[in-house]
Amino acid sequence: MRNTLLADRYAQALRGAITDTALLQKTAEALNILSSLCASDPVFRSAMLNPVLDRAVRERVLDMALKNLEAASELRLLLHMLLDRNRMSLLPAVAARFQDHINEWLNRVEVAVVTAAALTPDLERRIVVAMEKFSGKTVQLNCRVDVGILGGLVVHILGNFIDFSLRTRLERLKEKLLSEETLTYGY
Repeated sequence: MRNTLLADRYAQALRGAITDTALLQKTAEALNILSSLCASDPVFRSAMLNPVLDRAVRERVLDMALKNLEAASELRLLLHMLLDRNRMSLLPAVAARFQDHINEWLNRVEVAVVTAAALTPDLERRIVVAMEKFSGKTVQLNCRVDVGILGGLVVHILGNFIDFSLRTRLERLKEKLLSEETLTYGY
């Protein structure tokens, strides 16, 4: 719990230092890459988390990673501060908290759409316009094909589940017919 709160403070502070929205998105991507690198590369992880290693060596390793990412100076400052304070173990949590907030900061919402067949560009555009009108936010559309829904679409937006699938409509029709049959024949 304490680490999550601390990571959130670092993420919020980093957000406060970055004013450009394009740089904000790029910083989120860089944080995610560094967090993945820390999780997947034992040499990098060891260099970041081992306080016994010479500080200059640790800083060079971090700077090499940041240079490859062309990271913002604000992110460099934050990560060097975490390194100086032996808090690099918070990197994955800071990245996660930053990612959790990024849509809010950019007034953006992720919308997941499931269809039975791939959407045409025109239909994608119409869905984006409708969801932007519904949410009042910029929409980031994530489309997925699932032939099991038979037709129509299923939308997940802001915690809402809107099901316009043919499969669901057929199931409702079946339930209605069965309930009417039950009433008619007295079952």
